[in-house]
Amino acid sequence: MSDNEFKQVAAGAKANETKGSLVKVVVKNSSGSWKSPAEGEKFYIDENGVFPRIFFQPEVDESRKCIWKWEIKWAAATSGLRESKKRGRTIKNWSQTGKEFEGTTSWTADLNGLCLGGTLIVVVKSGTTTLRRSVQILGTNPTEDKIREYIATFDNIPGFDRLVAQESKLKQFINADHEPIVAFDGGYGLTQLTDPKPKYNEAWDWKANIRAGVALYRTKRKEAEIYLKGGEKRTFTEEQLQLETWCRWNSGHYHEWDKENKKWIRNPAILSDNETANIGWDMTKEENKGKSEQELHKRDKDEYTKPPTKKNLWRYSGVVYADHVKQN
Repeated sequence: MSDNEFKQVAAGAKANETKGSLVKVVVKNSSGSWKSPAEGEKFYIDENGVFPRIFFQPEVDESRKCIWKWEIKWAAATSGLRESKKRGRTIKNWSQTGKEFEGTTSWTADLNGLCLGGTLIVVVKSGTTTLRRSVQILGTNPTEDKIREYIATFDNIPGFDRLVAQESKLKQFINADHEPIVAFDGGYGLTQLTDPKPKYNEAWDWKANIRAGVALYRTKRKEAEIYLKGGEKRTFTEEQLQLETWCRWNSGHYHEWDKENKKWIRNPAILSDNETANIGWDMTKEENKGKSEQELHKRDKDEYTKPPTKKNLWRYSGVVYADHVKQN
């Protein structure tokens, strides 16, 4: 079965009449008769991040070998953290296809050992007949205790659990539709990673999401430590290191060196909008000078629905973000 033939079948194409083609019979949508599963049946990744057991068994001649192939697709639409089945725009169309393989007349789904969600399309060829079946793979949130227990298995990540709570309220999926949390900037699930760009399985496998987050957090913590030590081997506290790490996870640096008093201080140029998680103002800008938080919030709050541009007088700030993590 060629890739082109598979795509035709997976898309629910009509019979392929191409001379010499291996695909002779293709019925639109679900094709042929199947013992299991039901067309469109829903299966759930469990709270431990284990892919569901799905047994595919078409009604075909059991004396014949079958040629199998699968593809899984998911349109990632923005959700924010709100609980709603209604989502925003699609920011990415994910897909992954398995290699064709020969097998018996049944197959227990195995996506190369990966935990992926979306629409799973399975195509099987037996003799001159090709059959298609699709099912939905959805996700189940782990409990907060399970998440914290898993995080606790990693070394050298103090404060990471608080950051995850800030990013996602300790949720991988929106419970209303059992799909991953998707942010407008391309962040997924528990840790909301955007850079490096997350992989398909990290959007659906909460443990893979945590592992990727841990790797990045360790990098940010190391960067923060190097920065705080400085060329003069400056001293700093564990709290300062944690604040610097949280800030760098989001953007920028938290501390400035006070040369007169020879100590690290919070970046004095940034004023927080305490009604938000990461919005603030650069008070060195002329348009912001001399104004209170309340005045600036009233002036700019209607612009918060879209990411800031160079024209905006407010900004996303890692300093504000770190302050917010500390307070929660």
